[in-house]
Amino acid sequence: MKKILFISIISLIAVRLLALNSVQDSILLKDVVIHSPKDVYALKNLPVTYYSMGLKCIESKQIGSLKDISLFVPNFYIPDYGSKITSSIYVRGIGSRMNEPSVALYIDDIPYLDKSGFDFDFYDIQSLKFLQGPQGTLYGRNAIGGLLNIYTISPLYYQGTRINFSYGNYNDIKVGLSHYKKINEKLGVSFSAYYKKNDGYFINNFDGEKNSSESSGGRLKLEWKLTDKWKASLNVLYDHVSQQAYPYAGYDTLTLRAKEINYNEDGSYLRDVFGGGLSFQREGKYVLFTSATGFQYLTDRMLIDQDFTSDSIFSLKQKQKIQSLTQELVFRSKNEKPYQWVSGLFAFYKGLEIASPMTFRSGGIDMLQGYMDAAKIANPAMPTITILNREMNIPGDYENPILGCALYHESTYNFSKKFSVTGGIRFDYETTKINYNTSATLQTSLKVSPSPYVPLMYVDSTYSLNGTLNNEFWQVLPKLALKYDFTKMIKAYASVSKGYKAGGYNYAMFSDVLQSQIQKKPEVDIEKAIRYEPEYLWNYELGTHLELLKDKLFSDIALFYIDDNNQQMVTSISNGSRVITNAEKVQSYGLEAVVRANVNRNLLLNAAYGYTCATFKKYSVDSVSYSGKKVPFVPENTLSIGVEYNLNLNKKYLDKIIFGIQYAGVGKIYWNEKNSLYQDFYQLLNGEISFSNKSFTLTTWIKNALNQDYNTFYFESLRKSFVQKGLPVMCGVNIRYSF
Repeated sequence: MKKILFISIISLIAVRLLALNSVQDSILLKDVVIHSPKDVYALKNLPVTYYSMGLKCIESKQIGSLKDISLFVPNFYIPDYGSKITSSIYVRGIGSRMNEPSVALYIDDIPYLDKSGFDFDFYDIQSLKFLQGPQGTLYGRNAIGGLLNIYTISPLYYQGTRINFSYGNYNDIKVGLSHYKKINEKLGVSFSAYYKKNDGYFINNFDGEKNSSESSGGRLKLEWKLTDKWKASLNVLYDHVSQQAYPYAGYDTLTLRAKEINYNEDGSYLRDVFGGGLSFQREGKYVLFTSATGFQYLTDRMLIDQDFTSDSIFSLKQKQKIQSLTQELVFRSKNEKPYQWVSGLFAFYKGLEIASPMTFRSGGIDMLQGYMDAAKIANPAMPTITILNREMNIPGDYENPILGCALYHESTYNFSKKFSVTGGIRFDYETTKINYNTSATLQTSLKVSPSPYVPLMYVDSTYSLNGTLNNEFWQVLPKLALKYDFTKMIKAYASVSKGYKAGGYNYAMFSDVLQSQIQKKPEVDIEKAIRYEPEYLWNYELGTHLELLKDKLFSDIALFYIDDNNQQMVTSISNGSRVITNAEKVQSYGLEAVVRANVNRNLLLNAAYGYTCATFKKYSVDSVSYSGKKVPFVPENTLSIGVEYNLNLNKKYLDKIIFGIQYAGVGKIYWNEKNSLYQDFYQLLNGEISFSNKSFTLTTWIKNALNQDYNTFYFESLRKSFVQKGLPVMCGVNIRYSF
């Protein structure tokens, strides 16, 4: 509490100083339309399904992270995994739990390559746009499921100071401060800082520890109009996370109900992210040129009880260091002619270093001893082997540098004011390498004869794996789209596009390979054991953008069919770790529908529905076929309905009162390939009431008002089942002051 009080006092002092030094009145903050350098047309004129939110919607709906978007975007789902180490996004049956993300994330036109940094706290987000379906032609790697574009507030559009304070149950506290200032007509600068904490929603019964969390960070942004044609932007950010993590409860597979959380090893997660980007843009008479350079440096540490029980079997301590550098050059036409185009060159480097020592505790040693005893029974002639270790440490050090580049082009030709054709192509190259070094030392005694005259022999056996593997991936990603405008308010399109995600290596498999050596099994082909193949798909889509009543009723509807090959799936292995395999053939189809209605100037309605049927057409694991089964972790239905009523008072101290209700439903979600375990359709109800004037807003809010009991994540470890429960009822108050 002292830390929060200190931050609050410093914030208020800083704000007051900034106000005294400000020579320019603050400008009312509005929703500003921001376009990507690759957007030739406004989104409503593109042959693509999309969902967008502005600043007012993001803040009024208490959207604080990517996970909260799941309640609004059809066929978009991010399960809560209990920590911020991963953000697994599922769209139209496409998703990723461990490897590279299936949705590309750009913040202020800078790509974020690793999903370990996706789960960050939102503050001062000007706009958010999500494009559904493969966006590989223009955005390349990791855009196989879609593209998420996020833009922060610009100091050239808004000047002033913003203070935000929020308090909720479970001692949920958020404090934020930001200041935006124009130094002159051509130069703007801003800085933001925030602090957030929560005491935790779930308790580990073993030690009474809650899954508490704490995060803090800041952002510096500089925008400069160098000349009439040139402008530059610099973004620098820092984010820190500290969590008592992994509230994974045992799961009764007969009653489909969660049991208690009860594990004895430390479970925590620490993360630091430093990153940003530098961009230059030149606006010529015919061509818009953009150069964007991005960088991220992420370090984290994960402590995890790998068996998630009160037994001491084995634990994992993993450290990551991720360094990435991206460079993109974009050339886009800038005219009103029928022919429009965009071309670009993209290059990236991502260096990943992982240290993941696994420790076999006494229970794990007993498990290995059981393997030895079983081998003795099967082969009585072999020596009797007794393991003397009471613990065994298995260090694991891995380096995985990835280098890639791409050349792309997309053209649109308008044959008339009604009909247009868009064609695109991307040539993508990627090379990946893994350096691995892991070992285990087993202390044993061997008795080679039942005779008492033959002494025991003591043997220290060291098993090790070290070496280097590398691979290359080439891919051509085409796209073709047709669009026809029946009127200015009724538009229809058809498109076909290819999506792609490169292959890679499973680090968790090395411990299984070592166990095979210890158990004297036949030698394993390491590359075959740890490698997984690239995934690629074809997405076919029909859609419409409709304005049924001018400025009153809007609707977007899309049908899609996806032919997915070698979909990268996650399965559990014997030591409780999860690895990636390839499902040879997956079929997915469904629809998305969004409706927005401005009934009058006071009443706003919104609704979104998504349906996905994702099915294995050809997939087997250990000779067990799952053909015909539904793909796990993919919701069949996503539904969102919202009502907002503005009561305009136009009083000096109270301008308006806003009442908002948002309903969301998700499910059915299958947890395993057999489809024997699942989460039924569940419903969430959120609401808020805001009292505001031009500079002050007070909002009371509630989430999961129905106190719905549901699960968001399932996994298996050592043939036991575990789940992550959904968050309980949360309520609180938020105060925002701008001047």
